[in-house]
Amino acid sequence: MEKNLLEQVRDIMKCKMKRIDEIFEADGVIGKSLPNYELRTQQVEMAKAVEEAISKERHLIVEAGTGVGKSLAYLVPFIYWTVEEDRKAVVSTYTKALQEQLVKKDIPFLKETLKIDFNFALCVGGENYLCLRRLNQVWQHGLLQIGEEASELEEISHWKEETETGLRLELSFEPSERVWSLVCRETDLCLGRRCTFRDGCYYAKARAAQARAHILVANHHLFFANLASGGKVLPDYQAVVFDEAHNLEEVAASYLGLQISNTQVKFLLDTIYNPQTEKGLIGRLGELGNKSRKDLIEKVDEAGRANSIFFANILERFGYDAMNRRMRKASLLDNLLSGPLSTLSRSLGELLDEVKDEEERQEIKGYARRCRDFGRGLKNIIEQKLTDYVYWLEIIPKRRYIRTALYGSPLNVAALLKEYVFDITRPAVLTSATLSVNKSFHFIEERLGLEEAEELLLDSPFDYKNQVLLYISDDLPDPSYELEAYQEEVIARIRGIVKITSGRAFVLFTSYQMLNKVYAGLQGSLNEVKLLRQGDLPRWRLLENFKKEEKAVLLATNTFWQGIDVPGRALECVVISKLPFAVPDNPLVEARLEYLASEGKDPFMGYQVPQAIIMFKQGFGRLIRHRRDLGIVAILDPRVRTRGYGRTFLNSLPPCREVRDIEELARLYEKWRG
Repeated sequence: MEKNLLEQVRDIMKCKMKRIDEIFEADGVIGKSLPNYELRTQQVEMAKAVEEAISKERHLIVEAGTGVGKSLAYLVPFIYWTVEEDRKAVVSTYTKALQEQLVKKDIPFLKETLKIDFNFALCVGGENYLCLRRLNQVWQHGLLQIGEEASELEEISHWKEETETGLRLELSFEPSERVWSLVCRETDLCLGRRCTFRDGCYYAKARAAQARAHILVANHHLFFANLASGGKVLPDYQAVVFDEAHNLEEVAASYLGLQISNTQVKFLLDTIYNPQTEKGLIGRLGELGNKSRKDLIEKVDEAGRANSIFFANILERFGYDAMNRRMRKASLLDNLLSGPLSTLSRSLGELLDEVKDEEERQEIKGYARRCRDFGRGLKNIIEQKLTDYVYWLEIIPKRRYIRTALYGSPLNVAALLKEYVFDITRPAVLTSATLSVNKSFHFIEERLGLEEAEELLLDSPFDYKNQVLLYISDDLPDPSYELEAYQEEVIARIRGIVKITSGRAFVLFTSYQMLNKVYAGLQGSLNEVKLLRQGDLPRWRLLENFKKEEKAVLLATNTFWQGIDVPGRALECVVISKLPFAVPDNPLVEARLEYLASEGKDPFMGYQVPQAIIMFKQGFGRLIRHRRDLGIVAILDPRVRTRGYGRTFLNSLPPCREVRDIEELARLYEKWRG
C-alpha cells in the first residue's frame, strides 16, 4: 500500500534531518574542513529548525547566543533547498561587516566543503558601483577642479583598470562624497541597454550574477529599498533570512519614511548648475539655446534662494543649537520651497523638446524627477498628509554649516511588514543574538507584525560563568534623581576598573554629553592608557587604533553597542555606564509611546524596557567573542538592583559570576588572568 502524503513528508524530513546531523557532527564534512572544530548542539538544533521551517513554509524566529555559528546553521539548509527546488533566498544583514563575512568567508567555505554547485551574489545599492559613462563624463567636461578632488579622480581612474567589480568598498581609500557622487551609478541617470559603456558595466554584470544566484546576500537597507521600489532592486526571491534582525524596525521605519534637508536640496541644485563654478548639467547641454540656458539658470537660482530662505527661517524661529523638535501641527512652516522646485522640475521637462542626445535626455529626466520628489516630499511633511506618521525637525551644527532637516516616519511598521513581507514571503527566518526579552519573543514579534512563527531560544555554547566577571555597582547615586552626583561617581568607578584591566576596555554611553564629561574627567589620570573617544576619528579608524594599542580605553555611544567584534586580549572589559533607554523626548520615541498609550498599553514596560534590554544585551555581547576570551562586564547603573524592572535586565543575560566589591573584582581578575 502506498504511503500517504503526510508519511512521505515525514520520510523526507527524517532524511533531511539526518543530512544535517551528518554535516555538522564532529567528523562530518564541516568538521573535517575546520581545524579545532567542535560539535555545537545549538548549531545543529538551529539548522534543523530552519530545515523544518523551509519544509513547512513556516516563519521562524531564533535567538542564537554568541558562538552558536548561526550563519552556517541557516545557510546549509537554504543552500540545499535553493538548489534542489531551483529557488532564490535572500540573506539580509544589518552591518556591512557581516555581509562581507558571508560572501568572502562563510558561503565560499560551504561551496567548497559541501561540494554543491550553487551560485551566490553580493547585493548592494547601485550607487556603490563605479559608472564608466559618468567617469568618462567627468573627464570630458572637466567637472572637478585641480586639487584633492582631482587627485581622487585620478586614483579612481587607475583603479578602474584593475577592478573586476567596480565596487566602492574595494577602493584602497575613502573618496569624498562629492567625487563619488559624480562617478557612481545612479538609478535615474542610468541609460541601461542604450548606454555605449554597457559591455563593461559593473552594475549590469552584478545584476546578471544576481539573476543566476541561489543565495542573494543583501542588507536590511537594500531589502527595504527593494520593497519601496516595488521589487526593482533585487531579483524575485522565495524566502528571506533576516540576520541581525533586532534592527529591522528602525531600518524599515527609515526607508518607509520621508526626509528633506537643506544640504540635500543644495547638492541637487549645484549638480544641475553651480553658480560658483558654472558647472553642472546645464553647462554640459551642448544643444541648449542661450535663452533656454539663461531661463533655466534663473529657475535654479530661484530654487536656491528659496532653499536658503526656507531653512534660514527655520533657524531664525527655532534657534541655531542642536535639537530634535516634534512638529505636532500641520502647516507649522511656510512652504516657500516646494513651488520653486516644482517649477524647476517642469522647466527641465520642457528641455526634452530641445535636446536630442540620449545621455543628456536621461539626465534631464532624472534631475526633473528628483526636484519633483523633493517638492512633493516637503509638501507631505509640512501638511502632514500621511496619517499615523510622526513629523519632526532636526538641527545639527557642523563646523562650516548647520544641517537642517525635516522628517516623517511611520509610527507602526508592524502592519506594513506583515502585509508586504510576512504574508507574501514564506519562509522568513529571523535571527540574532538578541531578540528575546526575559526569555520571551513577544516584544519583537509585536513590533514587527510577525504572527504564527515557530520560536527557538538557544543559549551560547560559551561558559560565561567561567569567562565573565559581572560587576554590578548598586551603591552609586540614582541617575534619574542625582545625575550630577552619579556622573562624578561614575568617573571614579571607571578609573578604578580600567586600572585593574590596564585599559583594554570599551566604556559605553547613552549620550555624547555624558561621554564627553567622563572623557574630561579621565584625562591625565590613567598612566600608560590611551584614551580614545568616538567622534574624534571615523568609526573604523577608532576601532583600528583600539586594536593596535596594547592599553586602550574607547569611550563610545550608539554604534559601538553592537556589530563590533574584538576577540582576544585587546578587549577584556566592557563598562555599561547607564541602562540604554531610548531618550523619551526623541520625537519618534515620544510618538511611539503616545501611540501605545492610546491603545491602552503601558509604554514604559511595553516598549522602553524591552527595547533597552535588547540594546543592553548587545552591549554585553561585545566582550566574549571566542571560547578563550575572559573579562569583566561592569554595570554602573544601580537601577538594575534598585528598581523592579532591573531584574528583567539581569534575567536576559547568561549566568555569570557576580561581583559587587571592586577589590574582590581586582583579585578575581588577576586570578583568572594568571
